[in-house]
Amino acid sequence: VARESGPPHMKSFVTKVSVGEFVGEGEGKSKKISKKNAAIAVLEELKKLPPLPAVERVKPRIKKKTKSIVRLQSSTDNGPGMNPISRLAQIQQAKKEKEPEYMLLTERGLPRRREFVMQVKVGNHTAEGTGTNKKVAKRNAAENMLEILGFKVPQAQPTKPALKSEEKTPIKKPGDGRKVTFFEPGSGDENGTSNKEDEFRMPYLSHQQLPAGILPMVPEVAQAVGVSQGHHTKDFTRAAPNPAKATVTAMIARELLYGGTSPTAETILKNNISSGHVPHGPLTRPSEQLDYLSRVQGFQVEYKDFPKNNKNEFVSLINCSSQPPLISHGIGKDVESCHDMAALNILKLLSELDQQSTEMPRTGNGPVSVCGR
Repeated sequence: VARESGPPHMKSFVTKVSVGEFVGEGEGKSKKISKKNAAIAVLEELKKLPPLPAVERVKPRIKKKTKSIVRLQSSTDNGPGMNPISRLAQIQQAKKEKEPEYMLLTERGLPRRREFVMQVKVGNHTAEGTGTNKKVAKRNAAENMLEILGFKVPQAQPTKPALKSEEKTPIKKPGDGRKVTFFEPGSGDENGTSNKEDEFRMPYLSHQQLPAGILPMVPEVAQAVGVSQGHHTKDFTRAAPNPAKATVTAMIARELLYGGTSPTAETILKNNISSGHVPHGPLTRPSEQLDYLSRVQGFQVEYKDFPKNNKNEFVSLINCSSQPPLISHGIGKDVESCHDMAALNILKLLSELDQQSTEMPRTGNGPVSVCGR
């Protein structure tokens, strides 16, 4: 403020502003107005100056990122172990085309024997693949698409075991008195008798997967289900195994496992009216399938239920009076699921009866036990 003038109620202020060599003054009724007028006066003086020369600004150079293009590799570069799904994706990327589209078409089969069908689409070409799970079905679909596109699909290499073990030829010790005799159909002594030491018996399967406190083949449990065990007990008598009946039983078991129905069993029931009625629709539960098979083939199925174990699970034993007798167990959250699991194990064994009868004869009287969860 350069100076003030006028009476107290009507003051007048003069403000002076300097910009370099340019000086301007402004007057007003307040200091703010006087500053504004002084700035306007300086701007009027600055407008009289010549315009500044135009300066061109240099634009900064922005380097574009190069796109990484996957080179189309030949079948020899891919190697035999390359995943066909990845290989198909790389081929489409190298061609700068749309990536393969995978879609699940259908699921079929029982819950424990699911089969998935996957479809892959590349341009106008489509291919399908099946597998026990979605990953395998997707891989098979990609392999089929590679064959359609004309690429060589490498053959699957045999899987290597997790633990390397060298196979050693067992060396027989002089003092080893154990003896194993292999029987062939039609072989034997002329009198039809053989020594008890040379008698071949089917080994029992391991029960290490059973929960603590449950051993199906210990004497207490064997007595509970009515099965004799060991060479100290008296062997129960039964008819000799019938290969023809075993083949029919195995065929019916396989049909029930895969489809829930059995045309073979229906034919038997129609020929023998007293056997029972034919069920309407497929049987979904394994326990129902085993009960149906037992009525058709004339053997008995008995369940033995146990209380909950330390894992809060029910355990059930099943005794099947087929030829040969079979024993299994099931574990579940309720009794019905235990029966279904045990019946499923028995059905799997029955479906392989025709294969076991042709591999080796079984002369022992003990039942065959299976352990499965």
